[in-house]
Amino acid sequence: MSKSILDIQPVGGVGQIGSNMTRFIGENTNIIVDAGILFPSEDFFDISYLIPDLSELDNNPPTDLVITHGHEDHIGAIIHVINRFPDIQIFAPRFATLLIRKKLDYAKISKKIHEYLPETVLEFNDFNIYPIHVNHSIPDTFGLLVKDKENRQCTLMVSDFKVDSNSPYEKEFDFKKLISLSKDCETRIILADSTNIISTNLNTPSEGMILPNFKAIFKQDYENIYLTCFSSNVHRVMSVIEAAKESGRRVLLYGRSMISYAQSAVERGLMDESDFYTDQASLPNKNKLVVLLSGCQGDFRGTFRRVAKGEDTHFKPTARDLFVLSSKSIPGNEKKISLLENEITEKGIDIISAREQLIHVSGHPGKNDLLTVYNNYQPDYIVPIHGESLFIKKHIEFVREQYPKAKAIQLSNFDQLSISNRLEVSLTKVSPLQPILIHGKGIEIERENISKRRKLATLGSIFISIKTDSLLKRKVQFEFTFDGLPNSFKEKADEFSELLNNELTGRKVKLLDKTADEIRISVRRYAHNLLGYKPITVVHFV
Repeated sequence: MSKSILDIQPVGGVGQIGSNMTRFIGENTNIIVDAGILFPSEDFFDISYLIPDLSELDNNPPTDLVITHGHEDHIGAIIHVINRFPDIQIFAPRFATLLIRKKLDYAKISKKIHEYLPETVLEFNDFNIYPIHVNHSIPDTFGLLVKDKENRQCTLMVSDFKVDSNSPYEKEFDFKKLISLSKDCETRIILADSTNIISTNLNTPSEGMILPNFKAIFKQDYENIYLTCFSSNVHRVMSVIEAAKESGRRVLLYGRSMISYAQSAVERGLMDESDFYTDQASLPNKNKLVVLLSGCQGDFRGTFRRVAKGEDTHFKPTARDLFVLSSKSIPGNEKKISLLENEITEKGIDIISAREQLIHVSGHPGKNDLLTVYNNYQPDYIVPIHGESLFIKKHIEFVREQYPKAKAIQLSNFDQLSISNRLEVSLTKVSPLQPILIHGKGIEIERENISKRRKLATLGSIFISIKTDSLLKRKVQFEFTFDGLPNSFKEKADEFSELLNNELTGRKVKLLDKTADEIRISVRRYAHNLLGYKPITVVHFV
């Protein structure tokens, strides 16, 4: 990297919603901000998550990691970062610190987390970082103001935020501190959230606007109310608890992640554990409940899906109950949630979603919210981040139309934004690295193996085992299995055996590799004639 006063390089989080990680490098300072995961699409066949490719960092390893807040797309990859850079120092706000410690405990890693507060100044060799409290959908979320020691240049990173002046649960976006710290800087840059740039809500509604609607819903004459939302949205859970108290309903947290986040909120002092139940066996009875379900995105193993499909051991919703969907579907999950809504409806159960009432608000800024931040901070350069490629493009267009006094810079992952000693800003384009696929117990799985998994999932398989010694005998001995193929194909087992007998008779033991290839080709041709496609075929000798 160049010897400028500051280099900024996103490693993830641009052109995608997830894998947030950004490098801030000075002459004698090397830090990364956030270490997030990216949730996979269904095309990746049940991998756990994706993380940024960290190999680019090996030549100049980061010494410090600063976390902005506790969402998984900002802290989910932290174990991978620690394993790769074991000496890295970690700084995080209070709620994120509690969540990270759980991850470290689960991974059996001992690592100190330096907790920072709104008034903390994080001092590094070439610049200081000042946390700026912002509103979001998880407690203790901060923007980071990066200032050089001479107060010439400052960069504000607000990857996740909203502007909420009416939240009953947190203070407002701290514009006063932001203005005070940045007003004397000669050059101001902002890296800003693009998530809601195409939203029709010019101003993101306040979290406080949901509470009256919850109160009205909970007072209706339903037996039990099953409500699903993001487990990390502690403020939403707090609204549910308050509305339930007023309506005389008890609250049961149902699902591992829902309970885990609530326990962290109790430890943080945001909630009282006497306000909810976590074990259905401890309930006095199972009526007039609000059951808070995790898995709001219809996850295959999620509690919402299990209860909605009537597959749960303890709760079997009936037409006397109500489902409340207090969340928005993440792009790609719409179909899963729609199918669950259909199943609920077919049972005669009512549903209230954000389509009908204001029971969900975003944690991200509308266009007017972005302008509010721009007008307070007065940036010279605006760099859209935290959004899919379309969102980044639309954000660039929005800046050019609505805030033309700042220059919009379109940045992609691994591009390098540099600020020189003369405060000149330049952009170097770099070829991005593909994210790393993680499966099972945090293990990397190669893309070529995902391709093989895709073929197995879509084409089925034929496995053939041939006894090598039998090639020298009158009758060749073999076994075969069909997986994922139609029963009509399996019913032709005798015909398939005859095919193998004919192909194997007279084969020589010395030519096993050639025999295996020819058998595989013959079998796939046979299957194609019957099925119209060629299953994965494996031939081996024993």
